[in-house]
Amino acid sequence: MAIKHVVSNGLMILLDASIRSLSILLLFPTTLYAQITLPTPNRQEKTHIAPAYFGPNAFPVPEMLDDAVSENLEVSLRGDLFIGDYGDHTGSLMASLRIPLFTPRVNLVAWMPVVERYNLSTEWIRNAPIDTSTPHKGWTTGTIFLSTDILLLQESRYRPAIAIRACMKTAAEKNWEAARYYDCPGYFFDLSVGKSLIFRNNVLKRLRVGVSGGFLCWQTDNARQNDATMYALKLTAGFKYLSISQDIRGYFGWERDGDCPMVIKTTILGNLKRYTPYIEYQKGLKDYPYQQLSLGLKVAFDILHKRSKRDRLQHDNHQSILSL
Repeated sequence: MAIKHVVSNGLMILLDASIRSLSILLLFPTTLYAQITLPTPNRQEKTHIAPAYFGPNAFPVPEMLDDAVSENLEVSLRGDLFIGDYGDHTGSLMASLRIPLFTPRVNLVAWMPVVERYNLSTEWIRNAPIDTSTPHKGWTTGTIFLSTDILLLQESRYRPAIAIRACMKTAAEKNWEAARYYDCPGYFFDLSVGKSLIFRNNVLKRLRVGVSGGFLCWQTDNARQNDATMYALKLTAGFKYLSISQDIRGYFGWERDGDCPMVIKTTILGNLKRYTPYIEYQKGLKDYPYQQLSLGLKVAFDILHKRSKRDRLQHDNHQSILSL
């Protein structure tokens, strides 16, 4: 009996010690966390992470989605020359890929500046949020944009086409030190509405009007992000062998410090079936201190129809084998 009493007391003491130790371990992190003062961001302080202070490809005003959802796989290469208002120059090669996902109404799109060559002026470096000893020349690669484009409503004689897009900007870019890119994630959503008027004559074939609006966001520091409202208006005149479009686009950030870019762009596209050469001129009207001249080529591949023909052929062959 004495032995049982000793063992029982020993177990009670051990259990009590275990509970006390566990209580200390559970309370210690809570006490430690309570002693940590989390930094509260000062929303009145400007971050200067905005289009007016960075390179032209950091987070440019998105292209308008209207009339872009395609049933073809499209590969595009574009050369860009940016002439800055502060005397700086930038050249870049832009690559994009548009893939129809089993249906012509849904596209997966990826694009990025594959390579960028920049030549910064002393005035530009003074304006940017970087050290004045930053090298004036260099090479870098850009960020990757990924989007899903969905045609919600197909255009008919009396109704417009409606499309939506969800896009993500990665933080895979380099050369934050030279203020070429933000080095932070971002995303945007937008909705586009467009309607074409068809003309039966030998000159003007089509006149199209498109409008869009959306929401755009990017991280500015460890505790904040900038939220912006997107807008765009586009007018396109289509002829037999080419089309000419004029658009105005932009977004309004909430900091109101270089984060409200507005641009106007003129585009001339050649209509050569699979091949679409194009030339563009874009000018920043506000918070985008660049003029842009672009020359590009887009090539289309009809993969959906080829796939459907192959599937029908396989089905017919299978039916022929079953009938034997």
